[in-house]
Amino acid sequence: MVTTLKALKRNSYGSEFIQEALHTVYETLQPAHCYIAYFDKNQHKATSLAYSIEDHFSNTVFTYLINNSLCEKMISSGKPYFFSNNIPHTYPFNQIITPYLLQHYLGIPIFSRRGEIVGVIGCLFEHPYFFSEEQHGEWCQVLGDILGSDVQYLALLSEQKKLLCEMEECQQEAQLGNFHVDIVTGSAYWSKEIYRIFQCEAESFTPNETTTNQYIHPDDRTRVIELRRDMLDSNSMSYNVIYRIVLAEGKNKYLREHCHILRDINGIATLVKGIVQDITEFYYLSNKLDQASDKLSVTYNAVTEGIWEYNLETKILLTSPKFWDILGINETNVNSVYDWIIMIHKNDRSAVIKCFSNLRNGDVTSIDVEFRLQSGSNDKICRWFNCKGNIIESSSSHHYNRVVGILIDITDTVMAEQQLTLAKTVYDNTSECIVITDKDNNIISVNKAFEKVTGYCHDDVIGKNPRILASGYHDLAFYQKMWRSLETQGTWQGQLHNRRSDGVIYPEEMTINKIEDDHNVINYVGVFHDISSRKKTEKKLKLLANNDTLTGLMNRRRFIEKVEKYIDQINDVSADNSPASVCSLLFIDLDDFKIFNDLYGHDFGDKVLQKVATILRETVCEHSVICRYGGDEYAVLIKEQDINYAQGIANQLVNIISQPIKCNDIDINLTISIGISSYPESGTTHQALLKNADYAMYEQKWLGRNGVCVYDQQLQHEYISKLKLRDKLKSAINTKKIKVYYQPIVDNKTGRVCKFEALARWYDDQEGFICPGIFIPIAERYGLIGMLGQLVFEKACADLDRIHRSGFTDVVFSINHSVKEFSQHNQEYIFETINNYNLPYSAIMIEITESTALDDGKNIIDILSAFRSRGIAISLDDFGTGYSSLAAIIDIKPDLIKIDRSFVVDIEHSKESQMLVSLVIDLSRKLKIEVVAEGVETQAQLDILSEMSCYYIQGFYYSPAVTIDDAITILKERNQNMVLDVQ
Repeated sequence: MVTTLKALKRNSYGSEFIQEALHTVYETLQPAHCYIAYFDKNQHKATSLAYSIEDHFSNTVFTYLINNSLCEKMISSGKPYFFSNNIPHTYPFNQIITPYLLQHYLGIPIFSRRGEIVGVIGCLFEHPYFFSEEQHGEWCQVLGDILGSDVQYLALLSEQKKLLCEMEECQQEAQLGNFHVDIVTGSAYWSKEIYRIFQCEAESFTPNETTTNQYIHPDDRTRVIELRRDMLDSNSMSYNVIYRIVLAEGKNKYLREHCHILRDINGIATLVKGIVQDITEFYYLSNKLDQASDKLSVTYNAVTEGIWEYNLETKILLTSPKFWDILGINETNVNSVYDWIIMIHKNDRSAVIKCFSNLRNGDVTSIDVEFRLQSGSNDKICRWFNCKGNIIESSSSHHYNRVVGILIDITDTVMAEQQLTLAKTVYDNTSECIVITDKDNNIISVNKAFEKVTGYCHDDVIGKNPRILASGYHDLAFYQKMWRSLETQGTWQGQLHNRRSDGVIYPEEMTINKIEDDHNVINYVGVFHDISSRKKTEKKLKLLANNDTLTGLMNRRRFIEKVEKYIDQINDVSADNSPASVCSLLFIDLDDFKIFNDLYGHDFGDKVLQKVATILRETVCEHSVICRYGGDEYAVLIKEQDINYAQGIANQLVNIISQPIKCNDIDINLTISIGISSYPESGTTHQALLKNADYAMYEQKWLGRNGVCVYDQQLQHEYISKLKLRDKLKSAINTKKIKVYYQPIVDNKTGRVCKFEALARWYDDQEGFICPGIFIPIAERYGLIGMLGQLVFEKACADLDRIHRSGFTDVVFSINHSVKEFSQHNQEYIFETINNYNLPYSAIMIEITESTALDDGKNIIDILSAFRSRGIAISLDDFGTGYSSLAAIIDIKPDLIKIDRSFVVDIEHSKESQMLVSLVIDLSRKLKIEVVAEGVETQAQLDILSEMSCYYIQGFYYSPAVTIDDAITILKERNQNMVLDVQ
């Protein structure tokens, strides 16, 4: 079969070969319908080249879209595509194949030489058919390959033929033909349209210079011939000329000829290409319009309205000159109906189109429409026009096909109506209440807002005096002042209270204006609005601005204003030692209030704050000013009372609040710390009183809470001393004058030093050695503890690295941590410092007091867990001195417990101390927690502790805290490990 196909290609080509190929397909596959089609370049459309039914060729030519067709699937696969399912309904040209019972489809691709699919051999079968790739695959491939070039060639011819037909149709529609003249040979070519224009036949007429010049009108012939010759002899590349021709029956035509001249390298004309267009109809129409325009100009020049006439059939518009003046546009800018439509405002366009459509359809005989002209982007300056017209009989044809009418500019009228409508709309719908009275102050008009606010309807108030709204709130003098302002200034503005129809009095803000005409009063216009909501809002805002929303007490801002104002009043009174010249200020803080929030939630905490506020109101004197200063802090200003009175009130508050308070059926034990300052002893400004009372309150916190502290000269002296010490400490930290000493912890069983406790030491040039018990609380109070702790930790790690490099790698450093360090300072530096010195985490022990974790709850427990997860041990210092020692062991889970020295000092003589220490040691052994005894100073103490199996000893018995050099010396002596010191 393949050989036969190749032989077929050698014996035929083109259309003949296509038909032979279609016959071969029928003989091979026996399809009921078979066709060959080519695809366009974008494979969007297929067009048939040959089509046979039962091997009989049909003249039917069809096209179909490839998208979503079976051909699209064939193109996607790139090989023959077989489909079997309801072919007549799925095939693109089903209107041709519907009468046939076709069941199967086979599409064979046709390939170009470059392997692109350029067409399809479509086979449609009526009877069951099974396509075998193995049997016919090679045959289909060869057939698609040998058909490719012929299909492309015939497709090209088909497209060229189609384009040629389309061009001829376009030329005929435009009455335009093309030609060219070979000047060298004298031969010429005309398109079919030129023959039609000249009304001659191509078979009997030969176009040349002689034959064509005979058609030119005698009056134009010389002009045209000379123009052509001049153009050819010059350097011109084109020319354009209009002339008449005379046809055989004597009919004249107007032609426009446009030519392009081609020249050789010497500039000699060799070829003329051009077009010829029949413009006869346009010429006569233009002439008629000129005549009609002249008539209208003469007839309508004196008419003020714009007059127009429109022929519904010819669509010709005739206008008077005034027509364009009224519109304010240039007549030359309007060349078509579209130009007219686009000038009309977009919102009016459809109404105008509908009017003229009704005329054209015969639905109406006249029009009357208003419209605006489009004014670009600014709709505010649009002009309005009224166009009226009636259908009249045409004098020439006795048909009612002409519309005659007038155009009027109605902009001023429309704008006036719009202003009136707008004014009425605003009057009726504004939220402002409006009442208008006559010159005698009798109501003549009210708007809807007036009716809504006052409750009076329109009919209730017309003809009545506005005094029907009077509430009796204002006296006669108020109204006299109002009228005096109206008469002298023509206006009055202010607030007044009026009465609604239901008797309710309400506040309003009103403006009244006097309206005059030639200095005579004609009206009074009142505009007002109800400000009841605003007054309520202002009252609420004032309350919110000045009061605490939770307790209802005065807030901090307002309280400070009150204190400042009262002190200013005292300062304005001459100093006479009268009670009015003194005052006191209490600063109150709830002790450990955070516990209630943590245990019961913030809602419960809020209830506690409200209870305390109630107690304050009930306890302090009537003229005192009470404030919730913020959080769990309160402040009280006691006017005209000295420090003794204030101290008595403060003690009362401490006693009352220390009693169990029931809140949500829960009895809570609450205590407060109070600081007191007084004027003028503690300060003469509100800032000084508040600051000093706050300091006195914090002093009471240091002294043990639940009490009262008065700010006096001694406290002030201590306060100043602490501030000075704070500044010195900050400088010492920044200049790294804080030293670290180390006290050994000895394993009494072996006598070896296993640990050192790092202790901060400070020597000041003026004060000498300052005890840690003094400067550490200062650091905690003033936020320096984080800097101090980091300095000590970094120095201790550097010294521990030196010890390890000296050979004592089993030594552990215990480094103290304050509770404030956990809450005020980021602890990440601990891990960074240990890593910087390449120390094992197990060589560091963080030492805290047993109350530390309980003071700051979960936050510290989480931090300690993070330490433990890295291998850092936890030591619990001062064990036994806190209020919840066992709870501390459970929560903190320490690796080591240090028995406080207060128990060790009395251990020789106090059975209770011996019992407590013994219990701690036994408990620790069971919990697998190491125990260190602090403060061991005598052999007797050491012996007792040894009997109790407490073998880790720290104290002066072995050594006080020493420098790092002395610590290394102790290690060499006690641990008998004489390793060369690495400096």
